[in-house]
Amino acid sequence: MTAPTPVELADQLTRAARNLQAHATERDLTGKRERPTPCAEFTVHQLCEHLLGAMVASGYAAAKKPVPAEAPVKLTDAPWRAYPPVVDRLVAAWSKPEAWEGEAPFAGEARPARFVGMVTVMELTVHGWDLAQATGQSFKAEDDVVATAADVAALIAEGARAGGAFGPQVAASPDATALERLLAFTGRRV
Repeated sequence: MTAPTPVELADQLTRAARNLQAHATERDLTGKRERPTPCAEFTVHQLCEHLLGAMVASGYAAAKKPVPAEAPVKLTDAPWRAYPPVVDRLVAAWSKPEAWEGEAPFAGEARPARFVGMVTVMELTVHGWDLAQATGQSFKAEDDVVATAADVAALIAEGARAGGAFGPQVAASPDATALERLLAFTGRRV
């Protein structure tokens, strides 16, 4: 299997971001702010705020810029109002082929831009599932999106487990989908 091209990765990131946005509607989130999520350290509100910060940081990383102090990384409005412009900026930033080239600022250090974009696909997919589970929604992701998320999850697993971002891997059922295997790998029970 060949590695996805920047155009294919940009398309995957776009679909992952739009999928997350589709699960953050007023109808689906109203009254569910304090619900726990499969990501143990986050309530629905905290997860939505984490995702906002991740999308903002990723958009700046695509432009090879650090996140400015005034960037909107705290939810001061409902996700269904805050996310659309952020998702649009994120998608636009990563749609440029040069976004996937060179180094990009990520978590306080320079990392390969391709890696940062792939981490974004994983974050949006895994945490999109977390949000859907916490709010009683079904969640699907296309196989190519899941494959990219799984590839980067495998690369960061050791550090992610040590830092608490991933839980211990759980066994996936023999007939598990690719998404279910990814979720089990990151410590989520499906």
